Amino acid sequence: MTISQSQAVWELCRQGFPLKADEAAQCWEKGETYEPQWQCRVSREIEYLIDQCNREVDQNIEAV
Repeated sequence: MTISQSQAVWELCRQGFPLKADEAAQCWEKGETYEPQWQCRVSREIEYLIDQCNREVDQNIEAV
């Protein structure tokens, strides 16, 4: 897991979304993007981090 992914997981947990953090970590560890199905709003920081992490995953797929 990259530094950004670890930070996103930590932020999700910190803001009260441990199950979403687990889902995200599992997706990224498999090399898949994470598309959360939110029932409530999260901070823009978390949205940005998730987008950044998904771009990292996409870049790794393209590099293979």
